[in-house]
Amino acid sequence: MAKQESKTAQEKTTKCYTYEVRMLIQVLSDDDEKAAQLKLDKEGGYVSRRDVKLVDAVPLYSQA
Repeated sequence: MAKQESKTAQEKTTKCYTYEVRMLIQVLSDDDEKAAQLKLDKEGGYVSRRDVKLVDAVPLYSQA
């Protein structure tokens, strides 16, 4: 039974995943572009497209 416990402990590895995310965000505004930019920074907007690409995965910590 000790072998099963040590195998389970070895499988628990913390990893750091790095992603590249490109998004298109739409902001509704009655004012000019500067006001829309401020609204985007403060409240966000509507994500109309999101592309995600895994860049890297690095093991950081293992409980073994």
